[in-house]
Amino acid sequence: MTTTEIIIVNWNNRVETLECLRAVEAQLPEVEGASVTVVDNGSSDGSPTAIVAQHPQVKLFALTTNRGFTGGLAAALAGSTATHVIFLNNDAVPEPGWLASLVDAIEDAPEDVLSVGGKIVDPTGTKIDFIGGMLTFDGHAFQNGFRYPLGSRPEPARGDEILFACGGNMIARRAPLMGLGAFDDDYFAYLEDVDFGWRAWISGYRSVFEPEALVRHASSTTSNRLGDFERGVLFERNALQTAIKNYENLPDSGASMLFAYMHRLHHYATTRNPDAAELTRDFGQAPKPRGWRRKPLVSIDDPLTAMQFRALDWILRNDARLARKRHEVQNRRKRSDREIFDRFPLQLVPTYPGDEKMMGSALFQLFRPSLPVQDRKLAEIMNP
Repeated sequence: MTTTEIIIVNWNNRVETLECLRAVEAQLPEVEGASVTVVDNGSSDGSPTAIVAQHPQVKLFALTTNRGFTGGLAAALAGSTATHVIFLNNDAVPEPGWLASLVDAIEDAPEDVLSVGGKIVDPTGTKIDFIGGMLTFDGHAFQNGFRYPLGSRPEPARGDEILFACGGNMIARRAPLMGLGAFDDDYFAYLEDVDFGWRAWISGYRSVFEPEALVRHASSTTSNRLGDFERGVLFERNALQTAIKNYENLPDSGASMLFAYMHRLHHYATTRNPDAAELTRDFGQAPKPRGWRRKPLVSIDDPLTAMQFRALDWILRNDARLARKRHEVQNRRKRSDREIFDRFPLQLVPTYPGDEKMMGSALFQLFRPSLPVQDRKLAEIMNP
């Protein structure tokens, strides 16, 4: 019998998780062989007790520490024998028919379709959260039309190809998912679904969209607890490792990514830190007086600058690991990046302070990706 396991990861989101579970369990009778698993990442808000008391049919993995979204999924997948697995954010509430739509979509799809992404809207049901995403040249990604009114962007039809399914509302065939290593546990959270989608296309699989599999999502209720700068470290390091692992021609395609990273690090360091003029002092100019206490020439106390350094530090400390992962990805390659990005062009989007100057610079033009790219403005993609 075909079975489907719905996996939900929770960290100190008791109220939202219980609401999600009520909506999910109401749909279980519609799909034979469906079950629910919750992984709790060491919550201190009483989540495990409440889940057991109110939803005794749910399988609960109560971890002692916060292993992140990817670690939580890995814990559940390690013991899963289901035909299909569904990943659902714990702050998402499925609309009626969601479960049957996802299961029907994956069972009706050709065998090379590894995953199906559902549609995500905001809690009011009037704004876009996810109707497809796009990858930037430097490994970051955007949800197309995020927070714009529903209907203001062209929406994929059932079965239309997408580069990646959002990990907050997707179904996948478990066996090939695990064969590709599932979501990379080094990501903790953010961009793990983008990385997986790119790897799946590289390996000859596809992802498609199912608009009837609809959930309402209270965006970032869990991630806000991490804080902006902790999230920033994850975004930056995960974007870097996504590009390093997956680009077919890393010396060519990765040059623009590395130049952009260095430019942003330089911009933050020289504009947001005390005595930063010392970093841009020309030869022949005298350094600032340091006094008898030998004060530092320059100090880094800006969180954005530290964020960039922490991301780079992780990459450098894990270089051998990244090289091994890249080797594994490239050994599975059945589809070229050219073929992938002919379908889903890379995006050049000024996103950070200083990006417009950087992307207009003569050096960036030398490093500009040779793969298909689209120049975009951030406001064209998401509602500021």
